[in-house]
Amino acid sequence: MSTKSMSSGLLACEDALQRLLDGKPVLPEHVGLDLSKITASIVSLEAGFDRGYLKKSRKAHLPILAKIEASRAEANKRFGSPNGKRIERLEAKLALLENELSMVQALRDRVLTQNLQLWERVRELEVAESQRKSLKARLHL
Repeated sequence: MSTKSMSSGLLACEDALQRLLDGKPVLPEHVGLDLSKITASIVSLEAGFDRGYLKKSRKAHLPILAKIEASRAEANKRFGSPNGKRIERLEAKLALLENELSMVQALRDRVLTQNLQLWERVRELEVAESQRKSLKARLHL
């Protein structure tokens, strides 16, 4: 469709979409908007219309609706879907927890080793003490 045959409303929506994609919206609520969140409603509002201006039932609106969908799909592919980002955060958290777990297990093993060594030393001292008492008792006889 040529620009001449496009209605002024569609032109406004085209401009609004481009502003959103460029990160230069005129509406404050659209500043910093994640490109994967761009919808026909948002483009309509940015263009100065109500949310329902762009409709799939209007043939003339189909090209811009396709552009909106394509730009959202591209943003999801480029930046990862919100679920993909969530999975990455959870995987990073899991890696930290696994690292912490291995450190805690190593500490536990060290403490157990020390406790076993202490227990063995106490046993040795008890045996030595009992032998000393036994020797002392024999000497007093």
